[in-house]
Amino acid sequence: MHKENKHLTLPNLISFARICFIPPFAICIMQVQHHDFYRYIALGVLLIIGLSDILDGYLARKMGETTNFGKYLDPIADKLLLIIACFLLSSDKLWPEPRFPVWVLAVIGSREMFFSVGIITVFITVKRKITWQPSRLGKLTTFLQITAIVAVLLGNHIPLDTLLILWCLVVAVTFMSAVNYTYIGVKQL
Repeated sequence: MHKENKHLTLPNLISFARICFIPPFAICIMQVQHHDFYRYIALGVLLIIGLSDILDGYLARKMGETTNFGKYLDPIADKLLLIIACFLLSSDKLWPEPRFPVWVLAVIGSREMFFSVGIITVFITVKRKITWQPSRLGKLTTFLQITAIVAVLLGNHIPLDTLLILWCLVVAVTFMSAVNYTYIGVKQL
């Protein structure tokens, strides 16, 4: 059973709480250059964010509280986390080595912006609700991007060659996901 008019469901509150954890995560990232132990606090906050992401989806399905609001709030939380984390972890003024290369940030940021603009364009053009469902490729992309964030946070323990392979994989899958979502969006037009 879908409850479309009820916005303040437990899963939606958990998604909103996940967004509220992004600023403390960002602050921890910015403090690593002063005190290295903040990288581990950032990892702990990221773990809380990740577990809450799993929990809100599980509860929404289990309790029958899947809402249209939640279908937008959940990916917004993911996108905010990804963009903010990648931006901060690529800054030579805010993050010590190793950092996300600019080309990784550019691909991830472009996909997220392109995706968001695409949804808005389809919504405005078609003037109806968008039947958007995350694809397996999209979920894999998010998983790999989060894995890359964790790897950069732990970069002082991971060989640079391993990070480079992971970054190339993330860029390839992110690009394939962008192409896939473009195809889905064009079909809705």
